Amino acid sequence: MVDFDVLFGEYVPSLIGADNVIHASVVVPIIYIDGVCNFIFEVRSKKLRHQPGEISFPGGKIESGERAKDAAIREFCEELMCSEDKLRIVSEIDTYLSPTRALIHCFLAEVDNSIDLNVKNDEVDSIFCVPLKYFLETVPEEYTNKVTVMPDDDFPYNRMSIPQAYKWGTPSYPVYFYEYENKLIWGITANIARNFVKKLNSML
Repeated sequence: MVDFDVLFGEYVPSLIGADNVIHASVVVPIIYIDGVCNFIFEVRSKKLRHQPGEISFPGGKIESGERAKDAAIREFCEELMCSEDKLRIVSEIDTYLSPTRALIHCFLAEVDNSIDLNVKNDEVDSIFCVPLKYFLETVPEEYTNKVTVMPDDDFPYNRMSIPQAYKWGTPSYPVYFYEYENKLIWGITANIARNFVKKLNSML
């Protein structure tokens, strides 16, 4: 007889399907310049394989055995070419679940204003700042993407007693756009920024 209380009494739940999920971390960096609170964004290098030339928060994939917070700090320091003492993690904030199977851990951080923002390297073309006030006062444009389910050609419809024209449904998700001084902040980055300012507005 299986004693489920012994086996599962103190079980810590995990995420089913986690092996197929990409785990990443980003820093949501806040910096004060001349008394004005800003977000820091980076323009990704056009040489990169993924999202070349797009605007994002500093961050990247979590390495095997690495904590999400450590990955966020490592990526920030690599991309902005700075030492760890240039930022202070305030807290982990909401995690973003991407429709493209990415789980993105977000960390709010205050950045020392002595940091050099004139950065250009293999990953980053440039760095720029946007006042937090802009996001607090701006409603982003919103569009919708739909996800289409396309089963394999050999999918066993006959064993399931369903037709090939089976209606799988079309999940959809919002895509947000902010445009600031001809710079387009959209997608995951815009979603994270929007969520943060919504939470901040509710607390002020």
